[in-house]
Amino acid sequence: MTLVEVMAVLFIIGLTAGLVTLTLPERPTEEQASAQAFARVLREAQEHAIMAGQPVGLKLQDEGYALFQWRRDGWRPQSGGVALPRGMDIDFQTTERVGPEGWPEIVFDPTGIVQPAEFQLRARGVRIDIVLEESGEVRLVER
Repeated sequence: MTLVEVMAVLFIIGLTAGLVTLTLPERPTEEQASAQAFARVLREAQEHAIMAGQPVGLKLQDEGYALFQWRRDGWRPQSGGVALPRGMDIDFQTTERVGPEGWPEIVFDPTGIVQPAEFQLRARGVRIDIVLEESGEVRLVER
């Protein structure tokens, strides 16, 4: 092999490595990862309500959120709550309130219907809107 052939092979390997690096997806920020995790929880809560045949509720807490399941004697925690990263805040808006005081903000019906709502996840000047539609579809909009 000549020096020119070796250099040509190294150039092709370098060019290929550069193209691969440019096509890799960007790693999501902490805010994006938290918003995606919250959207996943909303989808899973709806699926769980349908599969179990019992309402599932989502309740916002001081530093995060938690899922609750309806039992004969009231709402019971499904698991420990999820804490948002430090400095992150979540706001909630809906057109209607489902139940009396103390009920979860969002209730996923076993039929698959849920009240429409919009959540805003905010941290370090970033705002991500999480829209929950009546059909249960969840959309993320970064602003």
